[in-house]
Amino acid sequence: MNIRRAACATLLIAATTTACTGTASDDEQQPTTAARAGGTPAASATAKGSALKLGSGHHWSDTDLDGSRISGTTTVVGYTQPAEGVHLGDEVSHFPHPVWAVLDVKVCADEDSTNVLVAQQPWQLGFPDGTRVAAPLISGAGVPEPEYPVDGDLVRPGTCLRGKITFSVAKGTRPDLIIYGPEGRDPVQWAVPEPRK
Repeated sequence: MNIRRAACATLLIAATTTACTGTASDDEQQPTTAARAGGTPAASATAKGSALKLGSGHHWSDTDLDGSRISGTTTVVGYTQPAEGVHLGDEVSHFPHPVWAVLDVKVCADEDSTNVLVAQQPWQLGFPDGTRVAAPLISGAGVPEPEYPVDGDLVRPGTCLRGKITFSVAKGTRPDLIIYGPEGRDPVQWAVPEPRK
């Protein structure tokens, strides 16, 4: 099985922090719009500090290291648990007999932004008991495609990148939050809906 676990290099972490760092006053939570995200309008975002609904975009803005404007919209498109199409051995997980879950996310760089560096590192699942599971940085054979970048990738101005992040969760548990927490910013949260019966 061709599985790769990777940790972001120091340079990548610094670049990711640059691409996603800002002050709380720079953040706006609003629905994704066709002009900003290059897609169809999404559901309305909730008030600041509250969990957004799946499909809602979070717009952010900052100043890059070179002083240029960097901005975009981050959207959680969907969450699936249990996930089909995951073919990984239990040894890849930190949990015995894990349940696999897939997070579908999209980042769009504004047209007047510089390149935006994206990676799995800022993503976590939050559980009702207050615990969190970080993105495991798994890629390669056995995970659903398209994969969200593990080592990082650039999103050019006016374009988007969408991909899937594979998580393992303990059997019998389900997260209630999806957390996007780039270093130096207040985390943004999306509510995980109850499973369909």
